Amino acid sequence: MENNTSFLRNQKWLVITLILACCVCAVLGALVGVVVNVVVIGLILAICTFYLTYTHPQYSLVIMLAGVFLLPLLIKVFYLGDVPVGTVIEGINGLLVFTLIIKGRFSGWKNWPGILMLVWLALNFVELLNPNATSRIAGIFALRGSITAAIAFFVAYSAVQSKKDIYFFFKWWVFFGLMAALYGLYQEFVGLPSHDLAWASYDENRYNLLFTWGHMRKFSFFNGPTEFGLVMAYTGIACFVMMFLSNLSLTKRIILAVVMVTLFWAMVFSGSRTATIMLPLGVVIVAAITLWKRVFITLAFVGALGLAFIFRPISSQSLFIMLTAFQMSEDASMNVRLQNQNTIRAYIQRTPLGFGLGSTGDLGVKYSPDSFIGTFPPDSELVKIGIETGWVGLFIWCVILATILGYGINAYFTVKDKELKELLLVPLTAFFMMIIAQYPQECFRAPVLALLFSFMAGFIARIKAMDDETRELKVKS
Repeated sequence: MENNTSFLRNQKWLVITLILACCVCAVLGALVGVVVNVVVIGLILAICTFYLTYTHPQYSLVIMLAGVFLLPLLIKVFYLGDVPVGTVIEGINGLLVFTLIIKGRFSGWKNWPGILMLVWLALNFVELLNPNATSRIAGIFALRGSITAAIAFFVAYSAVQSKKDIYFFFKWWVFFGLMAALYGLYQEFVGLPSHDLAWASYDENRYNLLFTWGHMRKFSFFNGPTEFGLVMAYTGIACFVMMFLSNLSLTKRIILAVVMVTLFWAMVFSGSRTATIMLPLGVVIVAAITLWKRVFITLAFVGALGLAFIFRPISSQSLFIMLTAFQMSEDASMNVRLQNQNTIRAYIQRTPLGFGLGSTGDLGVKYSPDSFIGTFPPDSELVKIGIETGWVGLFIWCVILATILGYGINAYFTVKDKELKELLLVPLTAFFMMIIAQYPQECFRAPVLALLFSFMAGFIARIKAMDDETRELKVKS
């Protein structure tokens, strides 16, 4: 092998080889079309990804994160509306799994969260045989999303081997979150770039969903303002928790505080009221688990600030929209969702196994447009799961969520390593917020939200396993 590739070490032969490859690609591109260029670029990126993740497995997480953050933006910038984002992400996931298997690092199925992820995946496979399903094709597309989420869990578990890897992921998560926040602020104060405006006004329905209360909701890199708002909320609360890590310097705490404020500021312009509710919930769960005095002081300050905003006249239209999240019964949008849930409840009760994967939501509209279930707006991940897998599937999913959360809370109180214990609080808090967000929003239709959910579950399991491994080594020594 070394003899066969030794000529590439010679600079002259390497240049000649690359020139010939470029000429061949140019000729094929002229004869066949742009598809050749896409394939060549894809191969180059795949080879680079394979090499990078093989030598540095922790980069697997960053590559997946970069994909779900940046792909929607690139598609809008280059007007590649026909590019299937899901397929590209599935390809990246498949390559990362292949690399980790070759590396001998793929694992995570021996702990409770991993087992439960496999149980849910198996249930989704069984749902393909559901006799009530109106479209098998829709079921296959929905199943692909479940497989991608499961793979993300095992990639997160397998790629992390040390505390340094965890810090590495947190840094990139905060970095991508900050970039998305700054781009959202650019959209608000400078204006939508031409590619974003073209995407927002692609059809009347999309434009009407974005332009509400006389204001254009901002969506940053993503394909919707709710997706943008939730990413800002999750990342902002993660910054809040990281500010209390004992190993961080004062400078890093200040940087995290500035980033957190920027994320929350950008979140306001998304107009996502679900994201607004997530913020106090995130702080409350941190306070309830840790019982840290400094967190309670922060919670009291945030509560007082929130009351001041609620009871004073609000001049900002965006902020006013966000604060309507706390009106509850006066919220017209929430009342519509509650009415829809009352309507669909009887269907779910009469159908224990549901109507099959992809029977409602976007896939339902596309593949079952003539059925009531297909055109029904679930507006909630839990409602969607109840429709597709029945009350049996919804019960199993709720048990899985509660078990993983309980596993994480138990791990927090049993982990002996103080640093790991503090690091565990970040994914545990985010995971709790993601559970609550599934009621008011159809979260997993957005790849970035599904990926972060799986990552947080993977980190919870991995940090617990790292502490167990450390204690076993101490016992043996």
